[in-house]
Order: sequence, then structure tokens, then C-alpha cells
Amino acid sequence: MSEYPEIAAFDLDYTIWPCYCDTHVTPPFKPIKSSNGEVHTLVDSRGYEISFYKDVPRIIADLKLNGVKIISASRTWAPEIAKEMLQNFKIEHENRIIPMIQLFDDLQWGERSKIGHLKDALKILYRSDKLEDHKMCLFDDESRNKEVERYGVKFVYVTDPEKGITWKLYQDYLNDRL
Repeated sequence: MSEYPEIAAFDLDYTIWPCYCDTHVTPPFKPIKSSNGEVHTLVDSRGYEISFYKDVPRIIADLKLNGVKIISASRTWAPEIAKEMLQNFKIEHENRIIPMIQLFDDLQWGERSKIGHLKDALKILYRSDKLEDHKMCLFDDESRNKEVERYGVKFVYVTDPEKGITWKLYQDYLNDRL
């Protein structure tokens, strides 16, 4: 039986999409619309195509359907680029096509620890920064961020830079198989 967290946090680079948004892409972005209006691919000003990992919309939709708050926690040095990407990517949610950024309850970015990102998100969402008081998880591709487990946050290690977060990894987390 699946057990959902109260809050799911996602790193961006090599977790949501296969690049470092602060070094690999250059705005502005041209969205490539699919036949239903979704935008899964962007083309940057140099012609570089970037798409989020294929299971991302399904995972985010499932979390939202189950009442989970979603935050982004990224060390990106280019938050304005990350924001532009999340605004330009569009996915179907509740029978509407919306910018992916609208599915995030908070965005915590900048060069600091993930613990700081998560505590700051809690202050905004709950006016308290006690990580231990919430069932949380962090999906991230950098093993150093496992440090969040000291505060009761489940670290879900995204190990494959070709696939990023996958439905299988997500289900393994939900069903306590990690």
C-alpha cells in the first residue's frame, strides 16, 4: 500500500531535467507544443533542446492528487532560468494545460544546503521550520544531500542521469522498498 508524504521536495538539475540550467542552457526559450497543448520540450537561444524526464508529469500529478505539497529545492546559481523553464514547461493537470511552476507550492533555490531549503519552505508553508514535524521526502541526484535524513526527511537518490526520477523509483519510495 502506498504511503504518501505530506511534502515532496525535488531538486531540479538531473532530477527533473537532464541538464544544469545555470550552465547548459541560454534563454530565451521557445516552447515546442504537442498536439494537446502540453510543452515537454524547450529550445534555447542556441538551438539546444531540453525536455524534462518523461515520468515527471505523472509523478507530480499523482502527488497533487493525493494532497501532497510540492517544493523545489535546488542549488542553482540561475534561479531566473529555472523559473523561466518551469513557466514554459506545460503539463495537463485536472483537465487543463498549466505551467509546471503552478504545481509547486514553494520554490527554494540558491547555493546553500538542502536542509536550509527545506526549513525555509516550511517557514513559508507552516510558519515553522521543524523538519521532524512533517513527513517529507527529497528526490535528488547528489548523494551529499542525504544529510537531510538527520532531520527525519527521507532521501530518495536519483542515480541515473539519463532517466532522472522514474515512476519505478517513485513507487519504490511510496511502497517503502528503498
